[in-house]
Amino acid sequence: MKKVHSMEINGQEKSALKRFFQKDFSQTIVFLVPMAFLAVFLLYPLATTLVRAFMAPAEDLAFHGFSLESFKQFFTSNLYKKSLLNSFIVSLSVTLLCLIIGVPMGYCVARVKMPCKSLILSLGILPIIMPSFVGAFTWVILLGRNGIVRVALNWLLSPFGVEVPPIYGMFGMILCMTLTYYPFVFQLSYGAFASANSLLEESAMLMGASKRRIMRTITFPLIMPSLGAAALLVFVRAIGNFGIPAIIGGQNYVLPTLIYFEVNGYWNINGASSIALVNVLITGLVLYIQKYVVSRHEYETISATHSEVKQHEGRGAKIAATIYCFIILIISLLPQLAIIVMSFFEKWTGLLPEGFTLANYTRIPKYSTKELFNSFYLSILATVLCAVLGSIVAYITERKKPRGAALLDLSVMAPFILPGTVVSIALLSAFSGSSVIRLTGTYTIIIISYMIRRTPYVYRSVCASLTQLNPSLEEASTIAGATWFYTFRKVSVPLIMPAIISGSILTLTTLLQELSTTILLYSGRTRTVPIQIYSAVQDGKLGQASALSVVLLVVVFIIVFSTNRKQGKGMSAAFKMG
Repeated sequence: MKKVHSMEINGQEKSALKRFFQKDFSQTIVFLVPMAFLAVFLLYPLATTLVRAFMAPAEDLAFHGFSLESFKQFFTSNLYKKSLLNSFIVSLSVTLLCLIIGVPMGYCVARVKMPCKSLILSLGILPIIMPSFVGAFTWVILLGRNGIVRVALNWLLSPFGVEVPPIYGMFGMILCMTLTYYPFVFQLSYGAFASANSLLEESAMLMGASKRRIMRTITFPLIMPSLGAAALLVFVRAIGNFGIPAIIGGQNYVLPTLIYFEVNGYWNINGASSIALVNVLITGLVLYIQKYVVSRHEYETISATHSEVKQHEGRGAKIAATIYCFIILIISLLPQLAIIVMSFFEKWTGLLPEGFTLANYTRIPKYSTKELFNSFYLSILATVLCAVLGSIVAYITERKKPRGAALLDLSVMAPFILPGTVVSIALLSAFSGSSVIRLTGTYTIIIISYMIRRTPYVYRSVCASLTQLNPSLEEASTIAGATWFYTFRKVSVPLIMPAIISGSILTLTTLLQELSTTILLYSGRTRTVPIQIYSAVQDGKLGQASALSVVLLVVVFIIVFSTNRKQGKGMSAAFKMG
């Protein structure tokens, strides 16, 4: 009996083992892979940065005892206190000015029956295509001490005793960032004004409410979520911007340039970590405030019907709206026109450029081949990896909704609000010195930093697409006996491919311009075009920097234009996430 019983147990064990190996673990594996990637290359570096922030400043990367010395500098060091204050002033000022400029512009295009709407929407996205630090040095050409625009404005305003200050310092940082980031507010507010249900507005008008009251009590509350998202996006970009403060900020340090100063000047990773932590805390606080304010102003319409938005048709409104929009566009596009002109000259220190030459372009194949290869290689490879990782994680979180999906969503989206210098410090903290995995100066660490920062673009774009996609075809495939991975590849991917492409375009175009992340991670063999442009500006080689910038600008424009044309979309479509 014992022998028979033993044989039955062995048979059951073999049967259980057989069933175990017959199970489909692909879903579990695919879920664990992105979790492992994020844990190793995001959570672990951030945890390391947090630990280092509470260590005494040191030139080595060994772990020392607990210390608040780095944080004390924010209260004792004039440099730290001034940098923190500058970051607040610049970021809040830029956010406010972008709202002041962008919201009326979005309203004009959405609510006024004016000509050239498509042209305005397309031109309105161009400031984002140009790297912000490139716009900064072109504004030096235009509004520097001897800049052509500054000289002309001072001549016009001299009878009134008014003098336009040079671009350098706080004034320049705020101006450049405002003219770079206002398109985010413009595009998002335009979409909100154009898609808002006008039934409530019409009902209030019939009841005798004034236009001002309707705008204050109905229209703005309805679009408040979009405005809140736009304001948050601008603030995050502004507080994390490195290029503009580095080029025209001078001695007016902000947190990103202070991080660079600590690392590049003293190799003080611990001190830089404390600055990075403060930067993250500020961003998180603003995110909380934004969500709180928006949640208090959410309105829902009871009716499911949607009436077409009524547009102003008066001649005066058309003329005023058109003039306003084109004035903003002309001012914001001046750097792009200036950089094209500058690329054909040796210098521009007065009213007119001097020394016409084609050498700035003919030198590119000789001096920039490695940088061009690195930029395209790193950006394309990282974009492909972002597309794969972002789409798989989006499918899992939206369709499978496993345990830990909320944590996975948070982990993927968290880097979206992190400045590039913060990500760089986190990776340096974790994978430099005596670390088990040493990645300093390699292509790998740059690709990882790109993936961490840009995967949210693809992820959010695909998530938005999946929420609008009827899962019936996927369910039919599953019922027919297909595995979830086969269904994902053969059914889901073709349906969400436009969203993957849109997210990938945004990823690729932003990676080709990336400076804030790579500035602390690159080595001699991993230099990219943005790094070379930045170095050329620092060395005063504006013609060389301009030519490289034009090449980069043309490449980005061709990618966006050609891809969107195939999809039948406008230029701005690539820069909207879901």
